[in-house]
Amino acid sequence: MLIFPSFMRLPARTSFPLRCVVAALGGLLYALAFPPLGWGWLVVPGVLGLLLALDGQRGTRARTLGFLHGLAAFATSLSWLQALFGGLAVLLFCILAAFTALFAEMQARAGARGISGWRFAAFTAVNWAGWEFIRAELFPLKFPWMTPGLAIGPHPILPAVGVYGMGAIVIFLVALLACGKWRHALGGLVVLTIGTLSWGRPGFPPGNGERDVKVAGLQFEGVSLTDLLAATRALPADVRHVAWPEYAVPYDLRKSPRDWKLIVDLCRERDLTLTFGTRLDEAVGEGWRNIALTADATGELGWHNKIHTVHLFDDGIPGKIALPVPTSHGPVGTPVCFDCDYEGVVRKMTAAGAEIFVVPIMDAEKWTAREHDQHAALFRIRACENGRWLLVCGSSGVSQIIDPRGGVQASLPAMAQGPVVGSMRRETGLTFYTRAGWLTPWCLLAAAVIGWVAMLVPGRWRGRTGGGEEQPEG
Repeated sequence: MLIFPSFMRLPARTSFPLRCVVAALGGLLYALAFPPLGWGWLVVPGVLGLLLALDGQRGTRARTLGFLHGLAAFATSLSWLQALFGGLAVLLFCILAAFTALFAEMQARAGARGISGWRFAAFTAVNWAGWEFIRAELFPLKFPWMTPGLAIGPHPILPAVGVYGMGAIVIFLVALLACGKWRHALGGLVVLTIGTLSWGRPGFPPGNGERDVKVAGLQFEGVSLTDLLAATRALPADVRHVAWPEYAVPYDLRKSPRDWKLIVDLCRERDLTLTFGTRLDEAVGEGWRNIALTADATGELGWHNKIHTVHLFDDGIPGKIALPVPTSHGPVGTPVCFDCDYEGVVRKMTAAGAEIFVVPIMDAEKWTAREHDQHAALFRIRACENGRWLLVCGSSGVSQIIDPRGGVQASLPAMAQGPVVGSMRRETGLTFYTRAGWLTPWCLLAAAVIGWVAMLVPGRWRGRTGGGEEQPEG
């Protein structure tokens, strides 16, 4: 039984080197779905190219095609990792590409079992979603960037099933397209496109209601506390919550009575709440913590210990608790930078009562604008999943004010310096995703595991093979 209709398949005699070229080109198209180009729907031909190259292949050949697709995608889009890790970045690219190789292995087994049509599309979706969720949230070097759901961006589906559920839907439609069910596939893709075009645009900004809060973030890198104090005093008088970047004060501020008094005096003078990145030093020999500290005229209101510290960096002791900080304008979530790359911290703070979010981040200027722009997209996903306003304040960008639909109300681009100012509205309702939809990727992973086990059980292969391929087990 053939998986693909004849007009969608590569010729049976297509050489393996040519299939490698098709897989790598698919990876390049997939990479172009993310900034700096950012044509999100290129994930469709990007994944389709891999599926076409895999048709009829299995064993080492299938894994090689998957690895080439992943390597082309990750090495192209994430080339900025070389600025952080040098030659070690090549190893990181290979680790990420290994997940695409594992996806390809299971796809090849499904094809050889003769799975086709709707069953093939469903298996492809859960197979992709399972490996993606492991790579993004469960693997020790978890990396949630470059997923199909992230490429599509804010969408009406996100508040229901989240970014991983959205990605599974996209892959399902791509697989339908590969199976020749093009009417269903194109109809679904058109519907998704309409949702993207209508949902990601910024809505009407808040006014001056009792639930509205005027906020500002100061985008500065490598400046002194004196500079930050002066820039805060220069903000409009009606600003009520100000954010400084992660590591804005790179020492334990509360151990300096003079500097701590300057902070409290500023809050009292301007009648504002301030959230900023600083550190908490533990006892000698016990390390330190990367925290977002929130204060007002009364003194310290609370702090959040960064939970997801950055891999391979000295980023402090990870925290374990995700709770909002009580302020005069309601509970405020204050996750730190990398916390928002993953789905759990913002969701847990929202479920615990956070009505708005103020997020200090640090993307170093030397990491290039491409890294900044790619990172910025993740915060829009978190806002849309949980239906909350986010003020993101970066050291060198991208600082932005994001509405509950993932639309950007105000922003300051990468490598710029200065303030971003706007209003946010306190929200209390919970999306389905916050309540229960966050279980979607877990359900997809469970379905994938069942499918993987079924594919690993020895059985009779019924699919076609190409010359020189490995023979199946059983």
